[in-house]
Amino acid sequence: MSQKVSICLLGPKGAGKSSLLGSLADCVGQGAYGYSPNFHPVLQPISQVDFLKGPIDRHRADFLTHTLSPYERLKQELVAGAAATNTLDTYEYYFRLSLSGAAPTELTQAGPWLLEIIDSAGDIAMPPEGAQIALLDDVKTKLAKQILASDAIVLALPLTRFDEAEWSGALSRLADRLMLAKEKNLKRIVVALTFYERLFVNLGPDAFTYACDPSVARHILRKSLRSSNCFDHIRKLTTSHSALQLRLTVCSTFGFTKRFQNPNLDPWLAGEQRFRRNGLEVGRAHSEYWRPFLTADPFLYAALGLDSAFTFSFEQLEGETATRRVDPAIY
Repeated sequence: MSQKVSICLLGPKGAGKSSLLGSLADCVGQGAYGYSPNFHPVLQPISQVDFLKGPIDRHRADFLTHTLSPYERLKQELVAGAAATNTLDTYEYYFRLSLSGAAPTELTQAGPWLLEIIDSAGDIAMPPEGAQIALLDDVKTKLAKQILASDAIVLALPLTRFDEAEWSGALSRLADRLMLAKEKNLKRIVVALTFYERLFVNLGPDAFTYACDPSVARHILRKSLRSSNCFDHIRKLTTSHSALQLRLTVCSTFGFTKRFQNPNLDPWLAGEQRFRRNGLEVGRAHSEYWRPFLTADPFLYAALGLDSAFTFSFEQLEGETATRRVDPAIY
């Protein structure tokens, strides 16, 4: 029987939450994650009906009819370079996750999993400090219920100076409220630092070589921990809830270009020329040049509790032991 897992995706506006989610299926399909090269997860978008009741018989007239699902629309917006989601509501997306290959036996026997991933606007959960935002009470109540009922939370935070961020106070308060909430269902939290590729824009074809080294990611995460007090509030969650698992990772929605290995943007042009070169059709360039990186790791860990080479606990980041290495064949 399929297991159902609810994952809440939270973060400030502009952190890349919707983009992170939009590249999730492609990241899994391209194997651009930090798990073993013999690990073969399959992630299939499904409908809300399939999530709630399981597969159902379709009317024969619908057999050849294709309607664009909410997740397919999200992916199209990502490829088209759409701006941050400008909404004061939450959206739910559904997936079927199955495992094969090098996955632990206890996991392959336990699956498949039906995932509900809740994408919330940043102005709801983590508004900028002092901002006056008109929010409907029913929307706030809806998100609060979804957070407390979720099995896991993925916190998408942009790589920045965290103590100077307008939303750092809101993040600390959210962590404190979660710590005090007695009715929460929470089992796992993943802190995902987004826009990882921007750290390597000046390295040219060597960018991917450094980005896919777990020791580099570990160094970035360690520096981020030391630069802000807001992570202390997240750390307290694990002390107040002994069964709660917490990991930190990095990810890159826009990723790197295939074969050329450089970040998927040109720092010398105005704006980011994502997924394509001038003169090429969007569809062709989307499949030929775009390679998201590690965007699957926070969601797969949130669903399975299975570490990749790029997921670290607080203890691992603060220790002096050497980080784990992965087979370059993954990439």
